Amino acid sequence: MPNPYPTELRTLAVRAYEAGTETYVTVAARFSIGEATLQRWVRRQRTTGALDPLAKGGGWTSPVHVDVLHALVHERPDRTTDELTRAYNHRVAAGARVHRSSILRALQRTGYVFKKNDPARRSTIVRVSKPSAQPSRCGPPR
Repeated sequence: MPNPYPTELRTLAVRAYEAGTETYVTVAARFSIGEATLQRWVRRQRTTGALDPLAKGGGWTSPVHVDVLHALVHERPDRTTDELTRAYNHRVAAGARVHRSSILRALQRTGYVFKKNDPARRSTIVRVSKPSAQPSRCGPPR
């Protein structure tokens, strides 16, 4: 969600409309805002007397019980995230199963650091193209 318009802009736009010489369309065009936005600001000013932006709301709450997750981490801190997710889903009621990504976000939120790969999987360097590939030519053909 983008940040709200500043209160100063809201005040200037509403005062310009309330002066009574211009329409919603012209005032909105002058301040580079939407016409409906200006109408909402004027309506809110008239009904509540305030123009401050409302607090952002919404979003999701985490389905992960942090105390259970911390207990599992303290039992065996060397678990991979897949193992931790399976252990969490076994410990919590069957209807409250969570995905690995939820566990990862909960770990990050609470300050845990984890490795992406387990020690058995090493990173490897591979070639981008086969050695028999034709070299590319720059410029016009000769």
